[in-house]
Amino acid sequence: MQTPYRARKRGAAPSEAGRSSRILYLDQNAWIALARGAWDKSAHPAEHRALATLIDGIKQHGLIVPLSFANMYETMKVNIPARRLNLARFQAVISSGRVFRGRRRILADTVREYLATHFELARPRPPDRWFLSDLWLEAAADYSAELYDFQVSDGVLQYIRENPVESLLDYLAFTDEEIRAEAVRRYSAGSADLVAAIEGRRAIASGASFALRKRAYGARLIIDECDFILETGRDLGLRWTDVRDIGSHLVRRLVVDIPLFNVERELVVRLEDQKRPIHENDLRDLSAFTTALPLADMIIAEKPFVNLARQARLDVRYGTAMLTSVFDFTLNMLDALL
Repeated sequence: MQTPYRARKRGAAPSEAGRSSRILYLDQNAWIALARGAWDKSAHPAEHRALATLIDGIKQHGLIVPLSFANMYETMKVNIPARRLNLARFQAVISSGRVFRGRRRILADTVREYLATHFELARPRPPDRWFLSDLWLEAAADYSAELYDFQVSDGVLQYIRENPVESLLDYLAFTDEEIRAEAVRRYSAGSADLVAAIEGRRAIASGASFALRKRAYGARLIIDECDFILETGRDLGLRWTDVRDIGSHLVRRLVVDIPLFNVERELVVRLEDQKRPIHENDLRDLSAFTTALPLADMIIAEKPFVNLARQARLDVRYGTAMLTSVFDFTLNMLDALL
């Protein structure tokens, strides 16, 4: 079935050089390694060579390297101002101020497109790069005064759009210290609650089969998003009042066919299968992978989550190349993707 994900794979926007550009997602460790190469090439020659390759990819192929919310949060967590500034400047420049949009926007557009296709409803074609934004705040959620509970003037929004690199750098490196520390504290507290809930579910489901746990987690995803799915269907003109109107067959297909649902389910069940405790870092990796994996052409991330994704064959399903080291990235790989 046609989705915005597959449309992107087939019809990426051309780069300035006239060739189709591609998207690379870097986890935070990859960003830090490359930033070392920018800070001191004599002390970090291998990192500098990897960075030079990346820059060649950006210049020659129009490679796009957007940040995720997880990247931004981990940079904001750095307590040493000079170190945070250096990393933030590097990320802002290499990403050109682009970010992956938040989970809700990506899920909303994908579900809408999926339902419209399934029921053969007319709808406008999704714009190119619909899942990217040059407003850094939309890495969390698309801006609206109602959602954010405060009004941002049109002038400020226009300034950010016209100066995405400078605006992103200002946010990451120069946010008021008390606000930064409180934001980090709140996120960590929320993560701790979520980890506790996951560990509790792990204990309950410890004796269940892998297949049963996959079905249970899929059902949980649909239950959590049921009102949203119904509202999306009604907005498209479907006469839906409750989950029975969606139908059991379509409910089961949504978990598999909506990439964000499918990636989250496959990764969470495998993560819970591991014997080690789950940590806050796992939640950030999970958040980034559910967003970026189906949308990026290549991911460079640490082995644990790359291995989980490969076990689930998510790289094959979404045509996403996966590496575990920035030192393995070559322009030949990029040429193969193009």
